[in-house]
Amino acid sequence: MAKHNTKSEGHWRRSSKLNDDIFNIMRKDEGALNPSSIIATIDEDGSPHTAPFGSLHALTPTTMRFVIHRYHDTLANILRDERVMVCLVCPPDIAISIRGRANVIDNPWEIDERYALTEITIEEVKNDMPISISIESGINISATGPFQDWWAACWKKLQKPSE
Repeated sequence: MAKHNTKSEGHWRRSSKLNDDIFNIMRKDEGALNPSSIIATIDEDGSPHTAPFGSLHALTPTTMRFVIHRYHDTLANILRDERVMVCLVCPPDIAISIRGRANVIDNPWEIDERYALTEITIEEVKNDMPISISIESGINISATGPFQDWWAACWKKLQKPSE
């Protein structure tokens, strides 16, 4: 994974959008699944629910998209309560929380009816990275078997702006 340097911007605390370094990392060109993120939603009983996603992609500095299986608890939670929190940990110096609202924009997804396309409107980005440490590793995933071809076919649609 490429080295990233957010230290050049100083130690910022909060922002209403992804800064340039993080936006460029999360654009994930050429179908990359990494860095992977943890998305937190709210279960029906009000408790937190987390799940990892490699498809999270920054469309703009204030908009992210991801693909989710239509029978996943995360989708049911978003359909009931649009509030989400995304956690991104990326070596060597990125640890952020992204608070936003998720909106399912294509369900079933025209590319694969087993999935839905979901968009997050970013409300706040919080820098959780301590100044005095480095991250040695993050959450990395890879596509295997038939998922490689499926992901390659889905990638272009995931990053296209809404019409």
